[in-house]
Formats: sequence, structure tokens, C-alpha cells
Amino acid sequence: MENVYDSTAKVKRILCYGDSNTWGWVPSSMGSKRYDKNNRWTGVLQNRLGENYHVIEEGLGARTTNFDDPRPEFPLRNGAETLPIMLESHAPLSVVVLMLGTTDAKEMLHLTVEDITEGMRKLVKIVKSIKTLEHCSLPKILIIVPAIVNEEADFASKLFKGATLKTQDLIEAYKKLADEEQVYYLNPTNQVNVDAFEGVHLDNKNHKKLGKLIAEKILEIT
Repeated sequence: MENVYDSTAKVKRILCYGDSNTWGWVPSSMGSKRYDKNNRWTGVLQNRLGENYHVIEEGLGARTTNFDDPRPEFPLRNGAETLPIMLESHAPLSVVVLMLGTTDAKEMLHLTVEDITEGMRKLVKIVKSIKTLEHCSLPKILIIVPAIVNEEADFASKLFKGATLKTQDLIEAYKKLADEEQVYYLNPTNQVNVDAFEGVHLDNKNHKKLGKLIAEKILEIT
């Protein structure tokens, strides 16, 4: 009899949970342009992994790890509040990729590196606590350090004062967190850079670099 139940046995499902750099925001477009599927890092990841994997994009501009955006025009940006919905909606999952922290470094949020790291820890614990489907195990978790903000650049200078050092410090903070929580970790910041003129978002070249690096890591851990 044909098996009619969804299973991870054949296709590994990868949930990519992030902010505007996962959504595909084109630098200097102020969110009015989005890279197409094959030019976002998630699309690059899908193309490199092939048909045995299903990459699920869940990127949202201004999403944080675990903090509310004070601006009323940006509701539901608290990543810890919406992650449980995404996990249940897209189950079963083989890997959950978490790439957040850039938005948390905005000056108006007044967060420390410790605050941001604990926000990421909350996301990790949410994934660890989800109810799984029958015959399915908990997904593996991959924390990715976001690209380092250039607060001197045009767009970044308006919102991200102090963010360069904070995002640099996330390299070691997220590594320590990954070790403590026994999850996977990737630091692409030596190869992946924000747009030089805008300072926050990735250009197409860096989306491709990031997708390649994440694909290599996913293949390593699955």
C-alpha cells in the first residue's frame, strides 16, 4: 500500500529563518526591490543541494531574535513569537537555519551583544522544544553569524550607530552559544560582506557566496 504520510525519509526539509538578508532585499532599494529566487542565498542553497532537499524561505525585513520593534508600522518582528508558527507550519523539518542579529543591533533598540545572544538562545530553545511528528526527530539547528554591519555607510549610518562592533562581537558570542547548546555554527563573515555603500544588506555576489557556504555546511551535517 502506498505510504500517504509526509516523512523526512526522502527529502530533507530546511527552514531558513532570518531577516531582510534572507528575504532578499536589494541594497539601496529601500526594500522596493527583491532578488529573484535563484539570486537569493536561499535559492542558491536550493540549487546547490538539489532535489533531495527542500529549502523553505522565511525571511522578513526588520525581524529580531526576541524583541519587539517600537515602530507601529513594523508589527510581528519578534522572531521568538513567530518561530513556533513557522516550525509547526513547515513540519517535518531536518534542519532549522537561524540567521538573525542584524536588526537587534539597531541603535533604537539599545541592546547589548549579551542581549542579542540570549535572544538567539531563546530561538534555539524554541526549536528544541517543538512537538515532532510521528517517526520524526527534532531538526538539527544551524546558527549563522550575520554579515558585519558597516555603520559608516549611507543607509546604516541612519539606524545602526554602534552596530559594527556589536555584529563583530557576535562571531565569538554565537560560537560560545553554539557550543553551550550543542548546535551547529557557521561564521561566513571572512568571505561574506555587506554592500559597501549601503552597509547592511548583501549584494548579489555575496548572496551567492553565502548560499555556497551554507550548502557546504548543510551537506556536512545531514
